[in-house]
Amino acid sequence: MKNLLKYSTAVLVLALTLGGCREEPNYSDVPEITFDRVEQYTYTKNRVVFDSLVIAVDYQDGDGDLGLSRGEGGSQTGPDFEPPFNPGSQYYDNFIVNMQVKRGNTYEPRPVNFNGRFPRLSSDEKQEALEGEIRYTITSFTTESYPFRDTIRFEVFIYDRALNKSNVVYTDDIILYQGQ
Repeated sequence: MKNLLKYSTAVLVLALTLGGCREEPNYSDVPEITFDRVEQYTYTKNRVVFDSLVIAVDYQDGDGDLGLSRGEGGSQTGPDFEPPFNPGSQYYDNFIVNMQVKRGNTYEPRPVNFNGRFPRLSSDEKQEALEGEIRYTITSFTTESYPFRDTIRFEVFIYDRALNKSNVVYTDDIILYQGQ
């Protein structure tokens, strides 16, 4: 019994010591995303049906340089609005969303701009591995603009501040106005 207490205490101390050592993840500096889900909210206002979609992707990034500031007080000033992030640049938006409409067994691209910016995910300039979820909302669907019950999907990728492009992911099929 005496030896049992002696060794169980040593095992407990060893387990607590090893459990407290957590190794930092070793992710690539090029962001990696994984499609998680699409949340769909359908509602009617003045006899027009609307769809609001939230695309959720999981991300991993080795140096944490994800996101762009939105400007203070709505102004487009600061380093995240200077070249190459200036308006009109391909890097102005960092969340790229290309819509595709399903026709039979194929998907046809639609030249509609749903791209946008997601905010900086780290509050300082320290390089650190980041992982988490980005939720991106699209609220532009109405029965006046898109056919009732069309099936669509989105091609999605992101850029980091070093202009590294992530991998490309596709959402599941979405049937517009499904809640009606």
